[in-house]
Amino acid sequence: MSISVYRYALPLTKEKLIDGVTVRRRHGFYVHINGHWAEVAPPVTADPAATETELLAACKQLEQGLEPNTTLPWIRFGLGCALMPLTAPPAPSLPLLEGEREAIIRAWRCRRVHPTQAWLTLTGDVQFDAGLVRELSILVPGLRLVLDAGGRLSEAQLMDLWRHIDRRAIHWLLDPGVDEASTQALARQHGWPVALSAERCGGRVPVVFDELKALVLRPSLLGEPALCRQLATAAQAQGVDVMLAGNLESGLGHHHIAQLAGELTPGQPALLDGLRYLLHSGVNLAGQPQARHLTLIYGPGC
Repeated sequence: MSISVYRYALPLTKEKLIDGVTVRRRHGFYVHINGHWAEVAPPVTADPAATETELLAACKQLEQGLEPNTTLPWIRFGLGCALMPLTAPPAPSLPLLEGEREAIIRAWRCRRVHPTQAWLTLTGDVQFDAGLVRELSILVPGLRLVLDAGGRLSEAQLMDLWRHIDRRAIHWLLDPGVDEASTQALARQHGWPVALSAERCGGRVPVVFDELKALVLRPSLLGEPALCRQLATAAQAQGVDVMLAGNLESGLGHHHIAQLAGELTPGQPALLDGLRYLLHSGVNLAGQPQARHLTLIYGPGC
């Protein structure tokens, strides 16, 4: 088995605060196994050194014909994509709405064709969030929004927002609570249509309740594609919609998640618009990592 591992560091278009961490460069790894590329993209809060240590240990185990014993989901997803390449056509991405109101509205006015769905990251500023929902609804009648609360907003903020928006414009509210139990309690108390991120449910399908409309899968935070398939199948069997999302991967991981979404939710979009935050996608026109962004850390020639 031929294995090489490369480290990458891709600059962002501008400094961004993610989960309390100021990010200027996206750090991650590419693996090349028997002619197939894949990406290991740890969350920005993870220790890169710990990821590198576990990744190299996993590669040594593979070369010895052993099953890697790593528990880090971003490593398991990357290795899974390299060992069993995905083949489905990639799904399109939902537009991600973040940033200044004027820039968002201006960009949407310039579109020739307006999407019927979009993903809006809530700021917690009720006047701003409600005003943006209202303007977008006027600009695109029939628009359906996923409101991403990310467990960051208080119950009072969410209640105030809900009073000031047209509920017909809302597809569902993602992670209004900090965990599965609090999201379920809020949804039942207020009748909100909600979605849960699978990583907030311990990487499993949550107990289904009437207000639960969707489960969001972020493969880099869950594990190998086979696990994502199991989660999607189990959720869909209980009448819960599934949507896949990225975690600021480069162009390589972005493409693999889009392919997995094309397989698991054919005809439906994924949330992969975060790639626009990278100054370079890290891949060439053929979809392979660009050499100038790579540092070889394991394999022949290292």
